Amino acid sequence: MPKYKHLAVKKVALADIAPQKPTPKTETPRQRATRERDEEIVAVFNEAAALPASEAIAVELRGDQKLPTMRAAINRLLVAEGRDLSYGVRGTTIYISKGNIPGGRGRKRTSHPRSRTVEAQPSIPKE
Repeated sequence: MPKYKHLAVKKVALADIAPQKPTPKTETPRQRATRERDEEIVAVFNEAAALPASEAIAVELRGDQKLPTMRAAINRLLVAEGRDLSYGVRGTTIYISKGNIPGGRGRKRTSHPRSRTVEAQPSIPKE
């Protein structure tokens, strides 16, 4: 190999400079808890979907669980799964069913915001 005055040059095998395969990142405890909770919620969805519309699955919250967190997780998973399920909250219990949950103040509580479920009425021009 010729000598270079201003450069440091050496021979290298291409296998030595190939990018290393990334090591899989381990889950944080929070990520693991979220994944496990989501898997359990999807299992509850499967049970509720197998029941008739006149029955529901009751999910009791444990002392360390928060109602807003569980409602957000259920909403997120219902949208992601595309299920035709309803849910309702009574105290610290969440009911999931194919049918309407009674006592819902006249509207079906689904995973979609109210603005998406109410269709706009076409305006009728006056003659």
